Amino acid sequence: MENSRNSKVAIIVPYRDRVKNLYIFLLYMHKFLSRQNIEYGIFLIEPLGYLTFNRALLLNVGYLEALKEDQNFDCFILHDVDMLPENNNNIYECDTLYPKQMAVSINTYGYSTEGYFKEKYFGGINAFTKEQFRKINGFSNLYFGWGMEDDDARNRALAQYPKISRLSPEIGRYFANCHQTQSKNPDRYLLYMRSSSRFQTDGLNSVQYKIVKVEKNSLFTRFYVKY
Repeated sequence: MENSRNSKVAIIVPYRDRVKNLYIFLLYMHKFLSRQNIEYGIFLIEPLGYLTFNRALLLNVGYLEALKEDQNFDCFILHDVDMLPENNNNIYECDTLYPKQMAVSINTYGYSTEGYFKEKYFGGINAFTKEQFRKINGFSNLYFGWGMEDDDARNRALAQYPKISRLSPEIGRYFANCHQTQSKNPDRYLLYMRSSSRFQTDGLNSVQYKIVKVEKNSLFTRFYVKY
């Protein structure tokens, strides 16, 4: 199957120290995407080594820097490097009406679609049009370390849109490669509880960063980021 909307897709990958995952991701995804006949670019967003990893902030940086590279990108797929789509009918395109959750059933959770995973899970792979991501003011910049930035983002999306589009469990089926767990953010619950008060002031319009180095090749563009 092919992308039906003739969109130009930026795949934003927050990344650090997962060389094996990255090798598998690039090998697999370029082959997977080439079958869909879409115009796309893969952007790795990597913080300098001494910085605490901040996935959400890096996604904001990826969105902004991809648009600097090409203003014609109109679909942004935010993609963890350890997750691979299993179904060839999973078309990498945005829903023009609503933000989209693409990873719906995942092997590490037994492909469960019950409880939290039925409606609330908003992690792994999300898709936003250019306008949708701008409208929710991107992701929060305050989640240093692992945890709950995706729940915060879900609330942002639902504050601006009546629903989140979700693939069916059969189409949105993903395989997650095992990797070392990250350090949890001890303040994540407090940040989350106060998240609704920050939507308008914490996000794309407040992210502060500096691009230290850019690497470009035929497989991806990598931005090294200081924040």
